[in-house]
Amino acid sequence: MKYIAIILVSLLSLVGVTVQGTEAKTISLLTCEPSNDQVYTAWGHTAVRVQDPTNGIDMVFNYGIFSFDDIGKFIYKFVKGETDYMLGVSTFQRSKRDAIKKNAKLYEQTLNLTEEEKDKICDALFENAKPENRYYRYNFFYDNCATRPRIIIENAINGEVTYPETQNERTYRDIIHELLSEMRWYTLGIDICLGSPTDEVVKGKEIQFLPVEMMKCFAKAQKADGTPIVKETHILYTPVSRTEEKDLPSRISPTFACWTFLLLIIAHTLFYTYIRKNDKWFDAFLFGVAGLVGLGVFALSFFSVHPCVFPNFNLLWVNPLQLIFALSLVTKKGSEWKRKYQILNFVLIMTVILLGWTILPQRFNINALPLMLSLAIRALHWFKPNLFELAQKKAKQI
Repeated sequence: MKYIAIILVSLLSLVGVTVQGTEAKTISLLTCEPSNDQVYTAWGHTAVRVQDPTNGIDMVFNYGIFSFDDIGKFIYKFVKGETDYMLGVSTFQRSKRDAIKKNAKLYEQTLNLTEEEKDKICDALFENAKPENRYYRYNFFYDNCATRPRIIIENAINGEVTYPETQNERTYRDIIHELLSEMRWYTLGIDICLGSPTDEVVKGKEIQFLPVEMMKCFAKAQKADGTPIVKETHILYTPVSRTEEKDLPSRISPTFACWTFLLLIIAHTLFYTYIRKNDKWFDAFLFGVAGLVGLGVFALSFFSVHPCVFPNFNLLWVNPLQLIFALSLVTKKGSEWKRKYQILNFVLIMTVILLGWTILPQRFNINALPLMLSLAIRALHWFKPNLFELAQKKAKQI
């Protein structure tokens, strides 16, 4: 349907039919509240509605369209920060059905615009909807489905737009935690991937990267002459109460899973110390997974154009070197360097554990603590195995 709408826009432009000069024309902002339908719906959504009864037009311009058609290519480009979104065009009824499907509250703010301002907005939207123009380089914090319509509206309005002063004291990470409060595994993963700039307070107009926050700002925004930008606001859909069945990962909290994992690591270490054996295959798996995670964080930090990913102090406890260590266990090559590496690894991990919540300029996810301790215990076992034997002897004496 969105492709048919885009073709329609192009054909209208070719034959010279536009929505200019029609007094009945209205332009409004559609804002979808966040929903737990998918991780990408947890942030909310903004779109622009153009109505022109004279020409039989009721279109919605949506800058939040992306494709998972080639998932491998999408992930690769996403890690590099080269995610391209596009402007999709659909009918209003289809957009409303999407909000109903997500069970998300839908608002409409009719904008208080002159005919000239309406024409400028329509010209910009129609131009962006052309096949050669509809793709753009998406940036979650600074260039997304909310910021694009805002900029178009600001450019069209004659005079400066004045927004109310924001009293926000939240950081980007705080906001992520709030919106993903029901998706704690995603929160853990995002906290590992995003670096210390995520802990900066969101200031001024930057808060409008969130659709709902932009809607609140527009509700009180004014033109240079004091005219309100929003003429009226309507609620187009109110969510109904639903009993949502959670999948298995959602039922198991990361807090329970991570601390249980730490207890299993402790039990595993004490058992293999007791039988005087070394489970290298287990360590190959453990440090291999940590190394793969570290490789992803390293790539995001040094090869990605994503904002807020560098510097990332999570690299102190998950890093690509752990993957090299894991591979060395499988190949059985070297021994002394492994011991020396694990001494360094232990020091780095303990630095995060001891300083990460106090001195380091980055907020770490509390559920990462048991994972850090698990890696620290296994690192300690590699260069100080007698320590665990001593602990067992003391336990027997007691």
